Amino acid sequence: MAKNYRVTQSYDNPEKNYCVDIIELTNGDFRFQHWRREPEDLSGWFLMLDSQPITFMSEEAAIAAAKQSVVWFQDQQT
Repeated sequence: MAKNYRVTQSYDNPEKNYCVDIIELTNGDFRFQHWRREPEDLSGWFLMLDSQPITFMSEEAAIAAAKQSVVWFQDQQT
């Protein structure tokens, strides 16, 4: 089954246990997801926040919205 999106950017926090993905949908809109993982847990990444159903018209707008929603991401250089 084909994905209806692609991850255009992925940003990790310094400890590498949180991540923000910027996602481009097939219609050209963007959204973001916030993930976490515990290094000792082999289950992988867990979704904490998805901007869906809200989408953004540009990658920059999705990044700006993620910075407003994710505290550690506010200080990241993008």
